[in-house]
Amino acid sequence: RALLDFSYYAQLRVHSTESLNGLERALAIFHANKDVLQQLDIRDHFNIPKLHQLSHYVQSILLFGATDGFNSELPERLHIDFAKEAYRASNKRDYEEQMALWLQRQEAVFLRGSYLNWLLEQSQSAPTNFTHTVPVNTLPILPEQRTVHSLAKTPAYPQRSVQHLVTAHGASMFLPALKLFLRNHMPHAIIAPGLQDRFDVFRQVVITAPPNPLISESPRQWRVRATPEVLPGRGRKPGSPAKFDMALTSNGIQPRTLEGMRVGQVRVIFTLPRQFGTYSRALAYIEWFTPLREPDRSSGLHQLSRSTRRLHRNAAVIHVDEIARPCHLIPRMGQAVDRGWTSANVYESASDFYLNSFIDLDTFCMSAID
Repeated sequence: RALLDFSYYAQLRVHSTESLNGLERALAIFHANKDVLQQLDIRDHFNIPKLHQLSHYVQSILLFGATDGFNSELPERLHIDFAKEAYRASNKRDYEEQMALWLQRQEAVFLRGSYLNWLLEQSQSAPTNFTHTVPVNTLPILPEQRTVHSLAKTPAYPQRSVQHLVTAHGASMFLPALKLFLRNHMPHAIIAPGLQDRFDVFRQVVITAPPNPLISESPRQWRVRATPEVLPGRGRKPGSPAKFDMALTSNGIQPRTLEGMRVGQVRVIFTLPRQFGTYSRALAYIEWFTPLREPDRSSGLHQLSRSTRRLHRNAAVIHVDEIARPCHLIPRMGQAVDRGWTSANVYESASDFYLNSFIDLDTFCMSAID
């Protein structure tokens, strides 16, 4: 666990005193407990140069900046450009001299091209004979970056009955949850939902969030799926298992930490039929887990379990834009692993879970960095 923490802290693009302290703390925990690997005859010694190099990370970051620019991809790419391509351009005899000459010519062409591009930019940005000032108060205001939830233009499963949602999607409490939602958000609705109603159902929602400066400058994008099982078709057409993703939910604001977040399993993504009135926001039927408990002492992962209410799964209908991002749960194995568990049924069979903080760097930041 300590080396995992160290690896994730080291990948950050921006460091603070807290993250550097976390880096040193993770390495100290590893060195304090590594002797157990020798006691179990897993390792004879730890005289490993790469392991020693970890002790210099904090000082190197303070001197030269974050480590996100250090990897083995750059020399691998340069090997293609400076060695393989140059060798292919030779006649394969006395190739070193030819490769050096070819590289020299390539650099000359690159420098000449850069100079011509600079001249072109200078001519296009030459000052004109008039000046025009724009008042400060008329300058365009750039919109703030916000999280966007996108659905397909047309539903993948149009006009699905309530019975279909119960059997295919496992949404056993769909009607009670929808009635409660309408009572809270559309109190003036005249028609109550029933078994006769049909709903347009979507496969997934795509979430695009502003970039996390600790990780990348690119916007973050996830998808949360709610697709039922597809049975094998005729011939060789294979089927596919059900995919009801786990998700972290919030009040519509993209969170930076796990505080106030709650985990749920998304079963149905749908829109309200017209008979209930005009409602522009898409909805999701979700089955709740208990609030995140204190991290486990051995693994450091938050614990949670299925939430029940009156002997049924605790479910609700929420707005799709309250889904912050997908997450991953690890079933709690106990002393022995149930051999009947598979990737298709483990979420239904297991009762206790861990929230996997190491599924990606973004989740690690939410759980480790306040």
